[in-house]
Amino acid sequence: ATTDGPPVYGMLIDFDCAIDPNMERVARPEQTGTKPFMSVPNLEGHPEQRTELDDWESLLYVLCWIATFGINDKDRSIMAEMHKGNEVPLEIAEWHTSRKMVAIAVKKRLHLHDLQSFTDDIFDRFPISSEDSKIPDYRSLQSLAVDLYRAMFQYPKVDEKYHGARKRKDDGVLSKRSMYKFGSSKDGGPHPLFKNMTMGPSDSTDNLMKPKAVDPFVLRTEHSAKTKIIKGLNRKLEKHAKPAIGRLAADPPK
Repeated sequence: ATTDGPPVYGMLIDFDCAIDPNMERVARPEQTGTKPFMSVPNLEGHPEQRTELDDWESLLYVLCWIATFGINDKDRSIMAEMHKGNEVPLEIAEWHTSRKMVAIAVKKRLHLHDLQSFTDDIFDRFPISSEDSKIPDYRSLQSLAVDLYRAMFQYPKVDEKYHGARKRKDDGVLSKRSMYKFGSSKDGGPHPLFKNMTMGPSDSTDNLMKPKAVDPFVLRTEHSAKTKIIKGLNRKLEKHAKPAIGRLAADPPK
């Protein structure tokens, strides 16, 4: 709290790491951050430039972490006792206990794959209490986290190829012969439509062409998709700001 003026419940720090989103960047900086809160591209050391989506992803992880383990000493003590009785270990703990960053990224991709997975593994561990219960009530944080997830990984205003968290391949398999039916390029190669496709294993009757793996984390950095997703995230944050931030500030530091 401050000695004069209204009390301060939170502060933004580490502005030496801040980046102007309008500034042109050519490469992703070194891997930095606290492992449970690092984005998947950061954990995996992607060469693409870091974007605002990395920070939104980290915000989701921070929200999930404090809603699982508690936002103050009293809640942390109560929730630690709750978790002791769990027969199944907390999935979110894997974000911290795994030693290698790539192992944490693998777990996060699995958790983030769809809303049902994230709900079963993460959201369902948020405490929701009744009026006479001593258990903390974090339903406002759960609502915010669910909507942030939807806006980031299942936003309906962008194509489904931008959804989810797992790398995937196109199910279609075209033969080399079929590719030339679409016409060839000026140099005699296959049509430019197939320029991103790579040669698969040789077949006794034909050479199969298979597409490269597609990573939705990389696709979402495309300008048009990223802009739409960020607008959706901002709308969700504004919608939940009052109840969620009010819950976080319910027990301000003395």
